[in-house]
Amino acid sequence: MRDLEFLKTARAQEVIQRLSQAALWSCVLVVAYLAFLPSADPIGASWDKANHLLAFAVMAWLADLGWPARRQASLRWGLLLGYGLLIETVQHFIPLRHFSLLDWVADGIGILIYLGLKARWQGYQRSSALKH
Repeated sequence: MRDLEFLKTARAQEVIQRLSQAALWSCVLVVAYLAFLPSADPIGASWDKANHLLAFAVMAWLADLGWPARRQASLRWGLLLGYGLLIETVQHFIPLRHFSLLDWVADGIGILIYLGLKARWQGYQRSSALKH
């Protein structure tokens, strides 16, 4: 793992932050495009709620990497939930689409899944650091 020590430098952290911000905005655009297609079944969808869980877990991860300040955490999660609500509201007006409270709940659960995985990872890192 010492080979990855360079990732802790200020310059590497800045690059990771900028790349994460760009990736998040790309995800936001792709998710909006897919959500706003006038189709009953999203492209490549096997289970709609799983798509919501995965998309919002990934976007939460990217938001956390892109804007890592702890004081911004509530804002990050609020904006992501607001984005999910915006998607559902717009879908209400699109043919063959509808507002789904369960989709929005799945968005929130996706964020919670990310936060749970992050907490586990941080716990693992702390316990590993104590052993060495």
